[in-house]
Parts: sequence; C-alpha cells; structure tokens
Amino acid sequence: MRKVYISEPIHEDAIRLLERSFEVVQGGGAADIAGRAYGCEAILVRVARITEEIMDALPGLRVIAKHGIGVDNIDVQAATARGILVVNAPTANIHAVAEHTATLIMALLKNLVFLDAMTRNGGFEKRNQHIVTELRGKKVGFIGFGRIARLVRQKLSGFEASFLAADPFMEPEQAEAFGVTPVDMEKLLEQADVISLHTPLTPETHHLIDRNALERMKRSAFLINAARGAVVDEQALVEALQARRIAGAALDVFEEEPPAENCPLWGLDNLIVSPHNAALSDAAMRAMGMDSAQGILDCLEDRRPAYMVNAEVWHCGKTKREV
Repeated sequence: MRKVYISEPIHEDAIRLLERSFEVVQGGGAADIAGRAYGCEAILVRVARITEEIMDALPGLRVIAKHGIGVDNIDVQAATARGILVVNAPTANIHAVAEHTATLIMALLKNLVFLDAMTRNGGFEKRNQHIVTELRGKKVGFIGFGRIARLVRQKLSGFEASFLAADPFMEPEQAEAFGVTPVDMEKLLEQADVISLHTPLTPETHHLIDRNALERMKRSAFLINAARGAVVDEQALVEALQARRIAGAALDVFEEEPPAENCPLWGLDNLIVSPHNAALSDAAMRAMGMDSAQGILDCLEDRRPAYMVNAEVWHCGKTKREV
C-alpha cells in the first residue's frame, strides 16, 4: 500500500482522510525524518525542517505538504529542482491568526497582562497610576497587506481607527476597497500608532524591523508580530523596549523557537508573548490538516491541487519527478 508520512500530530479527521487511500506513518517530530519516511510518496509537515538531504534520501517522494501557510521550513528551491511538488494550506488559519493579532493589539493598548498581575497581587489602589490607550482616533499600520492583514483590519473596523498599509504588491483599487491608505514603509513607521507585521520570512524581510526601523517609530507606538520571528531583529527590539523607545510589543513568534530559558525578552514588562499558537484554534487545526491532506491526495491521485507553492513542477497531471 502507498505510504504517507506525517511528521507531527494533526487533526484526526485529516488522518482519517489520508487513511482511506494510503498507509499513514506517524513520526515523532524533527528526528530521523529520512529514516521514518523512507518509502513514502508524501510528507505532511508542521514545523519540522525538510532539507535537500532529506529529499535525496527519499527517492519516491513526490509531494511535501505544509500544515499552514509559511513554507520557510521547507527548502522549496531544492524541492523544485528535484521535481517534488510543495503544497500548503494558505487560507485554513487566517481567521485564527487575525483574531489573535487583533486580541494582542487590544491587550497591549489596555495593558491587560500587567494590570491583571498587579490587581491579583494587591495593587488595586495603583489603578490611577496606569492610564491605558484608546484605539479610537489612532492609526493602525500594516506592513504587508495580504489575507490576514485584511481580516485584522476588518475585525478592528468598529474601533474608529484609521488604517495605513505598506505593501508593494497592493493595487490602489485594493487599498480603496479595503479602506486603507497606501504608504511607503518609512511613512508607516513614522505615522502609525500600532504596527502589525504580515510578511513572509524571505532574505528581503529578514530583520526588516531593525534598530533603524524601531528608531523611526513613535515613542508611543506598539509593534505586533504574529508573522515570522526573524522579521524582527529581536536584540534591537529588546533594547528599544528596555529604553522605552517604543511603548510596547506583542510577539507570537521568535527568532529562536522555542526561545532560550534566559531569553532577555522575559524580563520586559511592556511585552506580551504567546508560544507561536496564533494559528492553533480548534477550527484552524482541522482546516490546516484537511487542506494539506487534500493537497497530498490530489497530487498522488493525479488531480491538480488547489494550493501549489511551486506549480512549475506540476506537468500534465504528474509531478516532474514522475514524468
């Protein structure tokens, strides 16, 4: 029976979908993927890295499916060179991430985490010392304005804020349709009261938010990153938060995951963090599993998958590795 390898736990409905047609081999994370997946025609991966060495060790591999949107843990260039299709689930978790991002924004402005701890620890009488911020009348800036950023803008629409977006791929009619003012990144950094990052991690976006960018932000501004950790220079962010160069930040993603126990971020009282779980809602987990599993099924049953990252390897109903 043809085999599919799953590197990490996924929703049981997605496993059942694959089991109708294939033997499913369930792995233990990043360890020994090449050994465990030998003989498999497909790999479904969450965060484990799929390198060219792993691909070369699996001569029968035809498709790699990403459980989610970002494929920076897959060597897509190597897969393309070997005729291996890469599929993903680009719409499955967008509402979960957008809700999480909007929640981080409001939690920052209202200083909820700090005030919760203060109140629990007998600090009720200090309430007048901690004045929070209204979103009404503020400018929310999006760096990158794809599906998730558009949903965040929609979910924040009732707060009477205005919206800026810096995205070189955004057309003027799109900006008008979604109610944002298009600006370049420099103007966004200088004008926005809240900056939310929505870019993939590429060589061009690595450390996009560096010391220079942080210095251009308002001292009263907040930064939110639920995209990819290395889009932000973490050390520069620590220094900016320590010096109160910006008002605060919220991170769902980190340069090193998991972060070190002695990570300097942990000592900051103007930072909110979550463990890269913005996408892990109940509905999104099922949708990511089902969409990535469907991509495998379509590929291995010679149907064109809906979401192909490197569509150039798809040829007449087969991957180039088969042709």
